[in-house]
Formats: sequence, structure tokens, C-alpha cells
Amino acid sequence: MKATSGTTITKGSGSVFADLGFSPAEARNLRLRSQMMTALRKFIEKEGLTQAEAARQLKVSQPRLSDLTRGTPS
Repeated sequence: MKATSGTTITKGSGSVFADLGFSPAEARNLRLRSQMMTALRKFIEKEGLTQAEAARQLKVSQPRLSDLTRGTPS
């Protein structure tokens, strides 16, 4: 740890979820969900789709797609 102007900096483990105290299994699950949601958002943007268009293609409702892209649990 290094103190700078009264601020303590602690090096992370490389997993924000583990650093937040989640179990190793839950940290892996959250990391995978995060990666999937990021990939989904990038795909929608790359294809120039609206959420409604993407939802139709993926056969889910637009509100569900919105939840998925925001990482909201089902």
C-alpha cells in the first residue's frame, strides 16, 4: 500500500467482484454475465439495431433485452 496525501491505495486482485467480497464461484458468474452483456451491447451497436429490432431478432421482449443490456437479473 502507498499513501498519497492521506489516501491509501490498495492494489486489486484483478477481479472487481472478488475484491467486493463475492465468493470465487459467484465472482466467476458475475464476470461471465458482464462479458456477455458487453458483447450483446456491442453487437446491437455494431449492427445499428434499435432495442426493439434486436429483441425481435433474439425472440425476446424489448423490456427483457433492456434488462439484459443493463445487467439486470431476470
